[in-house]
Amino acid sequence: MKNLLFTRIPSICICFTLIVIGDWGLNLLWGDGVSLFLPILFVWLVACQFIDLIIGKIEFRKWSHYCITESAVLYLLSLFVYRLFIWDSMDIFTLVSFTVIFLVTDGFVFWYFHKRQEIQAKEINQLIHAMKADDYLSRSGQ
Repeated sequence: MKNLLFTRIPSICICFTLIVIGDWGLNLLWGDGVSLFLPILFVWLVACQFIDLIIGKIEFRKWSHYCITESAVLYLLSLFVYRLFIWDSMDIFTLVSFTVIFLVTDGFVFWYFHKRQEIQAKEINQLIHAMKADDYLSRSGQ
């Protein structure tokens, strides 16, 4: 349950929000109408969580290797899904726009979870330090 509440749901929400904002901005600039983008995007983001779950089972030597592998897999699969369901055609502008939005979103998501883990580790270390200090004081008779 904690994994769902602290990892999966925020990841879906962050990705969805940033991509929707990016799409909205591009539609505003291009003057495009409404599409099936949002429902397809949501289903794809849920599928990405399952892909992440599978990739997360692989033991990487470094966290950066995991990040690069997941980013590459999701980028390529996302290109395929978008070409199949969203884009009628793909030109260089579409590819560059997609790549920029993907990289910004992906980078932010990795930064967000890395920062959360740092904060949680700091809190745990503070608790351990406080417990050791309390234990030391109780042994010294104070």
